[in-house]
Amino acid sequence: MTDAEHGRVVRAAHTDSTITVYQAYPQEIAEPALRARTFVAPLKRERMTWIIKPRSQPYDGLLSPAW
Repeated sequence: MTDAEHGRVVRAAHTDSTITVYQAYPQEIAEPALRARTFVAPLKRERMTWIIKPRSQPYDGLLSPAW
């Protein structure tokens, strides 16, 4: 099974100075956030995670689904 089939794909756009990562949220988080124009409850910031590159992968300067 591929990483994409496991849901392990990062969707992002990048330039030389920025990276924009796209994240999907369930409707119960997305709807209040859209109304407030910022994240609000029920989102729990303490439950957020960071995207990291595995140590075994050398950095090639690119975002890649192979990470």
